[in-house]
Amino acid sequence: MLPFHPHTPEPQTQNKNNDTFNWDATSFFESLTKRNKFAQSKHFTFCRVSGLDGFEEALAKMLTKTAFVCVSDISQGFTDINNTPHTRRVKTVFLAMRHTLDNMVARQSCMDAMRELFRQYMSVLIQEQTRLQQHSIYIDPRISFQEIDRYFFSGCACAYFQIAVDTYTDLQYNQEEWT
Repeated sequence: MLPFHPHTPEPQTQNKNNDTFNWDATSFFESLTKRNKFAQSKHFTFCRVSGLDGFEEALAKMLTKTAFVCVSDISQGFTDINNTPHTRRVKTVFLAMRHTLDNMVARQSCMDAMRELFRQYMSVLIQEQTRLQQHSIYIDPRISFQEIDRYFFSGCACAYFQIAVDTYTDLQYNQEEWT
């Protein structure tokens, strides 16, 4: 049997095609969660997850915490090769608040709190959008907010929102990249 060798990325080298500015959504929302008075008053804890499965796993492991902001480290996306080549990445941010089991009033209160946190995040994202445009990064202004069914995780109100980010992609053919 062959031994397992984890992938170790090679050090990045500056090259013409990879010197673009990149927006780190995970760090952005981690900072917002730490700096936001409302998030602090509701005891929101930040964590990184890998998709919906990672979000479920985080909720199950964090029995001592009551509220979460979890940013997925994976994203869906595509590259558009038409007139203006660009890459779209969709980042997902999960929100969750624990409440008394089978208490719909408490669940509604948690949903209201998560909607308010989302609103406050968006008030900062408007400013961030302007900054990002200076680096040719464009946030789709339609940011979806979805509440997750009450049976997803018992005793926990959950929601998520998704942000689509477009960046220019240099698709000029470079002979040096090919044999």
